[in-house]
Amino acid sequence: MAAKKNPFSSFAFWPTFAGWILGNIRFVFLLAFLGVVYIAFAREAESNVRKIQSLKKDVRKLRWKYMSLQSELMYTSTQSQMIKSMQDKGFVVDKKGPKRIVVPKGGIKLND
Repeated sequence: MAAKKNPFSSFAFWPTFAGWILGNIRFVFLLAFLGVVYIAFAREAESNVRKIQSLKKDVRKLRWKYMSLQSELMYTSTQSQMIKSMQDKGFVVDKKGPKRIVVPKGGIKLND
């Protein structure tokens, strides 16, 4: 009859491994701390990426609104549109054009 194999014989290294871990406990804690710091930085980076994406979306919307208002302002500030809006308010446009003021070469003498 063959000898029975101990089912726990594959764990024979455990006492040696546990002794090594306990002997290097500072290094194990350092690795655990670095792992926690790595996870925290990764979460912060993902949060920043989400904020940037949201801000880019807001900037796109505000830029669209700015361009729309700018084109509307350019249209309403044309001379023909200004004349139409002034006529609606009751003002009359003079067809003669502007008058020229001529100042003599000697200049204007003001009374003090």
